Amino acid sequence: MPFEIFKQEFGELTEYIIQESTSGNRFVVIPELGGIVRQLSLRKGLTLYSVLKTPPTPNALTEDTQSASELLFPFASRIPEGKYTFLGKEYQLGKNEAGKTNAIHGLVRKQKFNFEKQSINQDSASIEFSFPLKDLEGYPFDVNFSVLYTLFSDGRFTLKYEATNTGTEPCPAMFGWHPYFLLGNEMTDAWKINIPSDHIVDFNNNMIPIGTKPFNYEQPMLLYRKVLDNCFIVKSETKSAVTELISDNQHITLRIEQETGEGKFNYLVIYTPPAKDCVAIEPLTGNVDAFNNGEGLNILAPGNSISGIITVSLF
Repeated sequence: MPFEIFKQEFGELTEYIIQESTSGNRFVVIPELGGIVRQLSLRKGLTLYSVLKTPPTPNALTEDTQSASELLFPFASRIPEGKYTFLGKEYQLGKNEAGKTNAIHGLVRKQKFNFEKQSINQDSASIEFSFPLKDLEGYPFDVNFSVLYTLFSDGRFTLKYEATNTGTEPCPAMFGWHPYFLLGNEMTDAWKINIPSDHIVDFNNNMIPIGTKPFNYEQPMLLYRKVLDNCFIVKSETKSAVTELISDNQHITLRIEQETGEGKFNYLVIYTPPAKDCVAIEPLTGNVDAFNNGEGLNILAPGNSISGIITVSLF
C-alpha cells in the first residue's frame, strides 16, 4: 500500500508520522503535547508545501504559549475571570491567559494523550488518540475526548473530534482547533482570504462578546495591511463552510472546510500574528465565552456524544 505509519523520536518526545509515498503528503502528531499535529505537508503539482507553522524544536514546542495547532477542549477562547455558571451552579477555572485574568483554550493542551488505534487502507491512513477528562479544576465532569486524524490519497487531511459524557451528570462542551497556516515563504500581505460569514462578533476591551455587527467586506478579501483577531458567525446553506487562503503568485489555494449545522462548527476565529508570516484559522463549535453566553454551547447528557470534522486541502 502507498501509505505508511511509523514512530520516531523528536528530542525527548515521540512523534507519529503518517505519509503517502506517491505524493509525499504527510502529517506528524505528538501525543505527549495534547495530540497536536506538528507538521502537515500537502502537494500541489511539483511542490510539496508545509502548510502549518509550529515551533521548530522540541523545547520550543513544549514551551509554546501561542497554542500552535492545539486542540481546544472542553472550551475554546476566553472565559472572563475563569468563571461560569452551568445549570445554576458556579464554577471557577484556572486563570491561564498570559498577563491577564481569563481562562483560555481549554484543559487538554500539553496533556499526554493515549494512543488508541491506527489503520491503513488503500485510499487512506488514520490514527486516533484520546484523553479522559475527570474531575479537573473548574470542570468536575467525566468526559472522554478523542481525535482521529486521516490522510486520503486525494490529498485531503481530516480532523475528527469526539467527546462522550462518561459521567452521571450533564456537562458543557465546546471544541476548537488552533492551527497557524502558511503558504510557502510569502508574507500574509501577499494573500487573499475568503471568509464564509456576513456577521462578526463585537468584543469589549477584554475580548469578550458584547453582540454582533455586519461583516460586509468584498470576498476574497486582501490581507494586505489587514490586522485580524476576530470571531465570525459562519454562514452556510449546506452542511459545511469553507475558508480559503489564496496565493495568486503561487497559484495555490488552501481550503479549510468545517462541518456546520446543529452542534457543529458554526463559528470561526481568524488571527493575523504581528510577524505576518501565517494566519490562524480556527473553527469553533461555539462563540467566545460560550460557557456563559450559551452561544453554540453543546450540553451532553450522560452517555451522549458530540463530534465534528475539519478538512484541509490544497488546490
